[in-house]
Amino acid sequence: MCSSDLVRGVTWTVPCLAKSRRAFEDCLGFVTLDSGRVSEGCAQFWDSPRAEGCRYAVLQPESGARVFVRLVEAPIPDDYAPLRSFGWNAVEFHVRDIEGLSKRLENSPFEVIGPPRDLMDNNAVIAMQVLGPGQELLYLTEMRHEGLRRTFGQAQCEVDRAFITVLGVSDQPRTIDFYAPFAVRMNIRKQFRITGLARAHGLDPERARFDIASVVMTQAFRIETDAYPDTAVPRSVTPGLLAPGLAMVSVVVTDADKSLDWQTLRGFEGCEESMALLIGPDGEFIELLDGDRSGFDSRVYT
Repeated sequence: MCSSDLVRGVTWTVPCLAKSRRAFEDCLGFVTLDSGRVSEGCAQFWDSPRAEGCRYAVLQPESGARVFVRLVEAPIPDDYAPLRSFGWNAVEFHVRDIEGLSKRLENSPFEVIGPPRDLMDNNAVIAMQVLGPGQELLYLTEMRHEGLRRTFGQAQCEVDRAFITVLGVSDQPRTIDFYAPFAVRMNIRKQFRITGLARAHGLDPERARFDIASVVMTQAFRIETDAYPDTAVPRSVTPGLLAPGLAMVSVVVTDADKSLDWQTLRGFEGCEESMALLIGPDGEFIELLDGDRSGFDSRVYT
């Protein structure tokens, strides 16, 4: 299919662009690079014709890392909630000082749903989970162990680039087969505890276990696929609009599959890029950016 270099960006559908944009700017230090309304060409490319004219904003970490968060304003179905349906559900970001950030997020538009916790019981990785004003689910992680920093990277500002995107799946073997061509390697783990996912489905967070896999794309970027329980449902999508919540992940690829429908559209930096849209096993959108044609250099992230 394609060789994958990295996750370049993520796109959330949010009910109020102004609120979500301010939250990312004021609380997380992101900088707005571009804003406007979705063009007809872009809406057609996303197979979401009713997205034409929707307001959007593109933001970047304060570090200047050439990755983006794109917010697109559209109504969210009443039955939508993160972690309850299949598809993209969360994004994990590097954080410089998790304890300090946790304090700053008190009484902010971000709701802390999982306070800072030592994930490995050795002070190597401290992480928290927050929910934004548009139900954006963010995992915020401070890498303290030097070896893990060499593997995953580390924050160059208070809240820096995304390094993991989280996908809820209905059929783990099928999903692994689909994403294998993107992977340098696949890491598969059985019976793993995911506290937030268990709580979202009314399960005992101390006893519930889930199968997960990591699509390791480069040393510093990966997609995590979580096998969701039987209580999960397909994502409810308003016809003609992007999926609610985390709607899309944008991935730079090399050796692009020429059989895909590649189109030239305006990229987030204002220049033209060659793009194709891929739809995953659970209806998730993957926006492919042709690294060979754009000359994009992924080495700035590793």
